[in-house]
Amino acid sequence: MPRISKEESEARRTEIIDACEALYATESYHDITMTQVASKVSFGRANVYNYFQSKEEILLALLQREHELWMQDLLVLDRDEDLVSNKQIAQALGASLAKRSQMLKLLAMNLYDMEHNSRIENLVEFKQVYARLLQALRGLLASKKPEWNSAQIDQCIYCFLSFLHGVYPYVFHSEKQLAAMKEAGIQPPDITIESLVCACVEKLLQVD
Repeated sequence: MPRISKEESEARRTEIIDACEALYATESYHDITMTQVASKVSFGRANVYNYFQSKEEILLALLQREHELWMQDLLVLDRDEDLVSNKQIAQALGASLAKRSQMLKLLAMNLYDMEHNSRIENLVEFKQVYARLLQALRGLLASKKPEWNSAQIDQCIYCFLSFLHGVYPYVFHSEKQLAAMKEAGIQPPDITIESLVCACVEKLLQVD
């Protein structure tokens, strides 16, 4: 059997991640199987294992891709000279994260399982992207808040990232959760990822 090209190999890897992303949008994390993923790609199941050994590795690759996409947006914001006020910066970050609901869902729901059940080389690759994301966040804050020192920048970043790890469940609810909230007399708040992120970031940027 002839070896496939690097481009074909990367296309297959992307197809696997896309298939798992589609499943993750509609299925419970625990219900997703490698068999399901393999049924949605255009090549044999055995070939899926040439790229990933578990669903956790595929979802970790999806999270890595989401981080890379968000990082691209952060670099654009860094170069935007019109972003001056705290409110403008907060709104821009909120808009950037409104596009990353899959990233926020993975962070809130399944990060530990993905990292625990992935091979070390996959985890290292993800952490390298995460390190570049941190660098992009530091660059953005250093550019927009030149009066801040490195300790203030790091405090803002880690408060913000801690917030991001928990924001998803406050915005998105399953039908079962909504039914339980109704029975308990709880009215789900009318909020969005963008509005919550904007409010949080604006508060963090006001700290001297």
